[in-house]
Amino acid sequence: EESCTLDKANHSKVHMQRRLSKMNWIIPVMANKGGVGKSTVSANLAVALAQLGYAVGLADADIHGPNAARLFGMQDQKVKVTGRGINAPEYDIAGSSESTARGTLRIGSLAFFLEEFDTPVVWRDAYKHDYIHHMLGSFDWGVLDFLIVDMPPGTGNELITLGDALKGCNTSALLVTSADAIALQDTLKAARYCRETALPVLGVVENYAGTICPHCGGEFDMFPRAPEAEQFEQQGIATLARLPFTPAIGAGAAAGAPVAGDRNSPMHGVFTALATTCRDKLIAQQRKMMS
Repeated sequence: EESCTLDKANHSKVHMQRRLSKMNWIIPVMANKGGVGKSTVSANLAVALAQLGYAVGLADADIHGPNAARLFGMQDQKVKVTGRGINAPEYDIAGSSESTARGTLRIGSLAFFLEEFDTPVVWRDAYKHDYIHHMLGSFDWGVLDFLIVDMPPGTGNELITLGDALKGCNTSALLVTSADAIALQDTLKAARYCRETALPVLGVVENYAGTICPHCGGEFDMFPRAPEAEQFEQQGIATLARLPFTPAIGAGAAAGAPVAGDRNSPMHGVFTALATTCRDKLIAQQRKMMS
């Protein structure tokens, strides 16, 4: 409008701050390493929180591998721009097995804008910076109790941009790793990033922690647990959950129905416990800051 005194950058910043002001807690799910299960943990944590009755959003910040839409069976869905912004499609929590949840779950992902599922996203950092701002500010998230942010691997531009955008928000990271030495070493780098930027850490989730045989139900370790695992405890970072490598999680991902939504699955209780622990830690942090 002719009477507006803001430039484009300030418009984006003000719009994003208005969206963020309606979100209580924000949880970036980080690892610094690819392939350890950040997207799987993000999706199932979001479902578990929604089943506890909360309003939840899942923001897919993995620009080059936006998998959130696939995990929720929304890979063919497109989005529209309305007067309130880009509509964030809602996942049907009530459709989960025997669910009695009253919560909601909205998904925001770059995958909704791609013409085909195998379209590569080839962007320089300037475009990534703008997308992170649009992810937070242009999607119509509504009022949220929790925003889960599925982060890409690394401690580069996406994480730096998100960190700048979330200054002043109730933000705490959740780290994900597998038990092998290489993954632990990389996730310890993410832990150090959090420490050096004063980003609180809720704890670490250890994925692929043992394998459950689909035939006999016996358990065995797929990765030997490396000594680096003890360094999280030494840094005051608690292990919040140890997730087994089980066909149930993979089947849920393939079906577009995160296993946390299936009350008949043993993994439902595991993710519900993780969601409850994260919630309780965030409440404790908030009370400590207010006291």
